[in-house]
Amino acid sequence: MKNKNIKTLLLIIAAVLLTLNLFQFNNNVSHNRLMNRLDLNLTSELDGLRVELERSSTPSILAVEQASKVAALSTYSTLGFDYGYTLETRIHDKYVQNEPFKEMDQIQELLLTLQKDPANQELQQRLDLLLVK
Repeated sequence: MKNKNIKTLLLIIAAVLLTLNLFQFNNNVSHNRLMNRLDLNLTSELDGLRVELERSSTPSILAVEQASKVAALSTYSTLGFDYGYTLETRIHDKYVQNEPFKEMDQIQELLLTLQKDPANQELQQRLDLLLVK
């Protein structure tokens, strides 16, 4: 009788542990999907910013909004894009001053390259130098 009770208890414990493991696995999968969507949205918004800047060398309010989205997404992204808020500031400053960007071809090229490698610090620094000119 005692042996039967121990087996029942072990089965219950195993079932509870299995349920908890499945629950944790489901949470991890959901989290990974969310992070992938955030990363995809960040690269998509970088492209949206590039397209908006392509329309005019003087940033519009839409370019400022795109840069704000990039900044917000960069906070939670796993891509290591730490330049989001600085990018937003540079775009906003040019918008407020109603000043065009110089060397737009290089800026657009760097934004396109950053979509593929957002964590590249050298590209971020080169873009920053072009945005403050």
